[in-house]
Amino acid sequence: MTAPVGYFWNPALAQRRTGPFCPERPERCTVLEPERVLAEAGVPLQAAGFVARDEEILAPVHDADYVALVRDAHRRGRRFLDAGDTEVTPDVFPQALLAASAGCTALDEILAGRMAAAFCAVRPPGHHANRMRALGFCVFNNTAVAAAYARARHAVQRVLVLDWDVHPGNGTQEIFFDDPAVFTLSIHQADLFPEAGREDLIGRGAGAGFNRNVPVAPGTPAETYLSRLADALAETAAAFRPELLLIAAGFDAHRSDPASALPLEEAHFARMTHLAIEATRRFTGGRTLSLLEGGYSLGALGPSVAAHVRALHEALHR
Repeated sequence: MTAPVGYFWNPALAQRRTGPFCPERPERCTVLEPERVLAEAGVPLQAAGFVARDEEILAPVHDADYVALVRDAHRRGRRFLDAGDTEVTPDVFPQALLAASAGCTALDEILAGRMAAAFCAVRPPGHHANRMRALGFCVFNNTAVAAAYARARHAVQRVLVLDWDVHPGNGTQEIFFDDPAVFTLSIHQADLFPEAGREDLIGRGAGAGFNRNVPVAPGTPAETYLSRLADALAETAAAFRPELLLIAAGFDAHRSDPASALPLEEAHFARMTHLAIEATRRFTGGRTLSLLEGGYSLGALGPSVAAHVRALHEALHR
């Protein structure tokens, strides 16, 4: 019997109370309560919790000075960690560390064979944060922490990070820009982040050729988007042969999301999930970890996540 797909959630992540006008708000956690999402998904999933790990999990991907800055930011009276998106709250450090810990706990289950795959419903998101700074609501890079943990703790040699947030996964790409063991593939709406997500950013040094961006123009039809994703996944997986797939699963490319000028709907996120598993399963054995990134329409986020986890189950239990 195939192991179950896990759904990791912790209600404590709703405690980080950003300002009234910040899209990255506590309700992003509460609308993803397991009872609600699993009922909508309509397939058997294994709900699971997690607790904060020691901050040593951050060391492979974040400079010690940056970690200290986040830890001390509230005490020192900082209002933002960046130019104005990533707010400092009294609990910013423990909340961000808790979010970064989820993927480590999920990977322990997946790589021990107790779960086939898992989704982590976490906030704050992480894919814009690089080694030395926060950006775009992101404090610690949850996906990069998971990739580094898989390699250090579980001896995974090749990790593919697929980022389908509407924004480019620039922080994750910067962290692994010189690293041939982590291939970062980002499909995103073009020109949302200046100087990020360009097709000519392919990695550097030993990592040259292990970074790929697929920018799509605003208004691109969903079928064209899916076709470009399918081609990039097939080519990347065949060449890289990943042992583990990580999905930086932003749902802000949804047509109703305030960040998006793309027409995706819940069914498209399900199809993207199937495409990812189909392209990588012969190399990964289906071992897949998905972590929440963006998604700021509360009405679309829950149904989109439900479609995604349903597709994870379906793809791995055929």
